[in-house]
Amino acid sequence: MVINIMRMLSTARRVMDYDMTLAEWIGTALLLLAPYNVIGVVLVVLKPDHLAHLDGLQKVVAFVGSVMFWPVLLFADVCMP
Repeated sequence: MVINIMRMLSTARRVMDYDMTLAEWIGTALLLLAPYNVIGVVLVVLKPDHLAHLDGLQKVVAFVGSVMFWPVLLFADVCMP
């Protein structure tokens, strides 16, 4: 299998030369982050054990942190006894 570096670079340049407005960048970011956040919310809702002893602002911050860092929590849950 031969990888043509020049062809890959020209394709990358063509993609990067595309002009996008700020609204398009924001929309693209939201579309890319939506599945990540949905998975995070589902995992936190299904395993709320670490949120049970918290109240008020601590619970909100822990929930948001859990949604943001769900891959770490999932990895720790699977790998740690």
